[in-house]
Amino acid sequence: MNMEQVDVGIMLPGAQLFNDQNVNPTWKGHVKTHDKIVVAFVKQLPPQKLYIECVCAILGRYLGLPIPKPLVVKLTNDSFPNIPEDNYELAFGSEDANYPSFRRHAHSEEAMLKLREFAKTLDVGLFDEWIANWDRNVGNILYDGGNEFSFIDHENAIGEEIEFKEGAHSNQIVDVIYSVKSEFEKYKVNRQVQTSLIPQYQELPFSILSEKTYAGSYLRDDEVLRVIDFLESRASLLHELFSKRLKLQQQEMAI
Repeated sequence: MNMEQVDVGIMLPGAQLFNDQNVNPTWKGHVKTHDKIVVAFVKQLPPQKLYIECVCAILGRYLGLPIPKPLVVKLTNDSFPNIPEDNYELAFGSEDANYPSFRRHAHSEEAMLKLREFAKTLDVGLFDEWIANWDRNVGNILYDGGNEFSFIDHENAIGEEIEFKEGAHSNQIVDVIYSVKSEFEKYKVNRQVQTSLIPQYQELPFSILSEKTYAGSYLRDDEVLRVIDFLESRASLLHELFSKRLKLQQQEMAI
């Protein structure tokens, strides 16, 4: 399987400010790429966070997670009058998944059960631990109201304040859904993660991340490499980090 290239596009006039209690100003509008026009959610971020969003999206998609396709979006004076003419700013875009946020279902037992039963929820919990994403919440889980979910917003992952060998500050999916299970159930979850999911992390093509995200055009080499080094080093410790996150009392328990 090949890793996707992040598309580059230009924001077309007419974008609407989108408010779903999001931290950074976010617009919903049309983005023209080299071969099509897509509807996307676009937010202005510092270059380092733009890169982290792109990296997490293409790595997550490579691992088979339901994350919308990422875009690097040029904002120009045509769509944002406060940007000087003949100039542009870069923003992060996420193709519209056509699902609203889980926020409106947060108090529904049925919806929580659907999230627990969703085939990729455990995969996302492991992924969040790997990228040290402490900010998974009801606003960045998208839900179609039936059986499908999508996961967005990874700008707070891979923070400069965390060492690659430290556990994430929190991991909402694992903490709420898995670490509260019985010891026997947690053991089974851990076995599934170690045998079926973690091996994928040993085969990731880290060397092409910079090229696939165009990072060299908006970041220094050392900024690009810090993120890659963090992820590569952390992948080798994922077994231990996930076991700790599960609060597994006994590492080897007889079945």
